[in-house]
Amino acid sequence: MGVIDESKTRNALEAINAVLVAARAMAWSKRPAEEMADVLDVAEYLPCLLLEPVDRTVEFREQLVFLATQYRAFPFFIALQKFDG
Repeated sequence: MGVIDESKTRNALEAINAVLVAARAMAWSKRPAEEMADVLDVAEYLPCLLLEPVDRTVEFREQLVFLATQYRAFPFFIALQKFDG
């Protein structure tokens, strides 16, 4: 696997799962397409960060913080908690 702090790889995968679960909750709540697109853009980008040849741990976490603060009504904070361990 790529370079995200190796001790965080499992946490990163669990965080991606949590992002997708929260995105589904947003979809069921009939959130605007623009919001869903923002969330899915992040969800799509996160696995790419795992594959980068340089350490992208900080950027991965920043993406989770963005979701948790931008969409407080949905459980994106769980993704951040999973990543932080």
